[in-house]
Amino acid sequence: MPSQWRDVAVFLDGSPAGAAIGRHAARLAQRHKAHLVGVYGVSRDDEGHDAERYARGTQAIKDVMDRRRAADEQKILAAGRFLGELSREYGIGSEFRVVWSDGPKDDTPLRALHCDLIVSAQPQPAGLPPHWSAERLLLITGIPVLLIPEGWTGEALGENVLIAWNRSREARRAVGDALPFIGAAGRVTVLVIDGDRNPEHFGESPGANLVDHLSRHDAKVELASISSHGAPIAEVILGQAKERGADLLVIGAYSHPRTSELLFGGVTRSLLSGANVPMLISR
Repeated sequence: MPSQWRDVAVFLDGSPAGAAIGRHAARLAQRHKAHLVGVYGVSRDDEGHDAERYARGTQAIKDVMDRRRAADEQKILAAGRFLGELSREYGIGSEFRVVWSDGPKDDTPLRALHCDLIVSAQPQPAGLPPHWSAERLLLITGIPVLLIPEGWTGEALGENVLIAWNRSREARRAVGDALPFIGAAGRVTVLVIDGDRNPEHFGESPGANLVDHLSRHDAKVELASISSHGAPIAEVILGQAKERGADLLVIGAYSHPRTSELLFGGVTRSLLSGANVPMLISR
């Protein structure tokens, strides 16, 4: 199936974890013949510089600003060089962007990001101001986000896909966004949990229509309909991902009203905080 991805964005930094994320993104861009956009985020506010907030006097303040500027410049140069190395190694087109944030309420750089997929570290995206969490990336940009856990050492990504299916609009959107993975995967599992508890929502054969749909996209897909036995849904999903050896979990974010998710936790927030497998998440 021809890939729908033409621009893949990845957030870079100079850490080993950031380098691993960049390499995964480069492999994806190569596989899908996509353009790779390397992004390095810089915060202009004082967040993360507690020890330097108390500089007094013109010269002291200037020294602090010079040190920050020099440190930022070195990190930016290193990230740019690394992207160039990835581009040459994988034979892909690329570009490097530096984005600036003026504080926790400044989402302008994220709103200006146009791409088909964002690749980022989990739980804290690499090279971003601290307030640009994975959750914020998803909610602000509306772009599907591929989150790769920092401790994840797998080489393959998207060969064995597990879809957490609850027949919501958000899950449907996630499946559509993940089609380039799903169509190329060696194995795809549609996971339905407690589908028999709400037959009016799931229908007579929970998940069967999605299996038929994905089969028409030439996906090698199977259905797994299981009971949670009262366990937390996020825990069941991650347990199934481990049991089936999945290297990609596809989920739709906040399929319940987000106010309820914020008040009571919710599957999305539990997965964002505890997933140990790469996730493609859409909303």
